[in-house]
Amino acid sequence: MAETISISLTGGFELGGCTYQVPEQFSIGQVSSYQTLLRPVPDIPGGTKLTAEQRVVTETYLLRRAAACVIPEFRMSVSEMLSLRQLEAIHGWIAGHRPQLHVV
Repeated sequence: MAETISISLTGGFELGGCTYQVPEQFSIGQVSSYQTLLRPVPDIPGGTKLTAEQRVVTETYLLRRAAACVIPEFRMSVSEMLSLRQLEAIHGWIAGHRPQLHVV
């Protein structure tokens, strides 16, 4: 799979022969879930700290879940076809074009 993903100005993109569209509006639940999933994963003081590899795996999983919660028909099985770089591109597009989902 190509390392880049092309997203139109309206939020449409194609993956595996299917077209997906980032909606313009989201429910309160979608916004809340998306923001929660994209919060940084903290190390627990006095607990087990994630290795760099574990942190990448965890953050990739959370990016997949976040995309699946706001893009219709974009299931976890679909997002598994994407590299971390492609997931970051989708979330970068969302951050720049859907301010209501901006994570603070």
